[in-house]
Amino acid sequence: MKKLIYLCLAFCMTTTISFAQKLTDKDLQGTWNVVALDLLETEGIYFDLIKGDVEFSEAIKSQTPAEALEQAKVSIAPTITMLKEMKMIITGNNIQQYIPGEEVTGVYTLVNENEKQKLKIIYSDDTEDFVEVYMKEGKLYIDLEQDGLFIYKKG
Repeated sequence: MKKLIYLCLAFCMTTTISFAQKLTDKDLQGTWNVVALDLLETEGIYFDLIKGDVEFSEAIKSQTPAEALEQAKVSIAPTITMLKEMKMIITGNNIQQYIPGEEVTGVYTLVNENEKQKLKIIYSDDTEDFVEVYMKEGKLYIDLEQDGLFIYKKG
């Protein structure tokens, strides 16, 4: 009987915690600046835009001479500059994404699916995105899978 009570208590606590961590439309409102792009799983590269630096996975470091990694960092510098200019503005259910030389607009819906939250975005050109979204330590994470994990901070 005690085990059953503890099991029920654990389930209730887990359910409460998961609900407490869910994003709301209110959480998403405002201007978000890209602070990092995590491509470690797909490309072995992490762009830290706050430091203005690039980090490489252990696999890449072990297979590449240090001089080549430093040269890669130099050649990647313009990409970091471009990423720093990216931002996303969410007002109501409208979303605007600014990429240097391009502005993309649309409307979004926050969807709960399989214990994850996703943004369903319908752009003004009728294309769509359906991407995982979550918040951690005050940062907004948008997982574009093969295109990387974009990390935003309100600013």
